[in-house]
Amino acid sequence: MNWGTRIVIAFACFVAVIVSLVVISMRQNISLVDKDYYVQEIAYQEQIERINNKNELSQKPEINKENGKIIISIPDSELVGEVHFFRPSDAGLDKKYALQLDENGQQQFSAYDFEKGLWRVKVNWNKNGKEYYSEHSLTL
Repeated sequence: MNWGTRIVIAFACFVAVIVSLVVISMRQNISLVDKDYYVQEIAYQEQIERINNKNELSQKPEINKENGKIIISIPDSELVGEVHFFRPSDAGLDKKYALQLDENGQQQFSAYDFEKGLWRVKVNWNKNGKEYYSEHSLTL
C-alpha cells in the first residue's frame, strides 16, 4: 500500500468519525430547566422576597416521606398555593398540584406516583396578600 492510499483511508476514517459524532449529538435531548428561564431570572428579586417571607415564619414548612407517602406540612391550613414536583433530569415528569391542606395543615401524595430518583419539591403559597416560597430536595 502506498502513501496516497493511506492518506485517502485516513481521510475517510476521519470523515466517518465526524459524521457519527454529528449524528450522535443531534439525537441528544437538550432541554433547559424551565422553558421561561429568562423571564424567571428577571423576576428573581420577587422570588428572594418570597424566600425571605418564609424564613421569617416561626414554623417552617416540612416535607417528609414515610410509608409510601410524601407529606407536606405547613402550620396554617388557610392559604392558597401550588406544589410543583420538579424532576431536574427529565422535565417531562414534572407535576403540579393545587395546595389543599387538611385541618392538620398537611397534604399527602402517594410516592408510587413518582419515578424513583431526585425530585425538588417547590411550594408557593399566599396568605393575606403575602407570598411565600419553599423548596426541598427529595430522593425517592
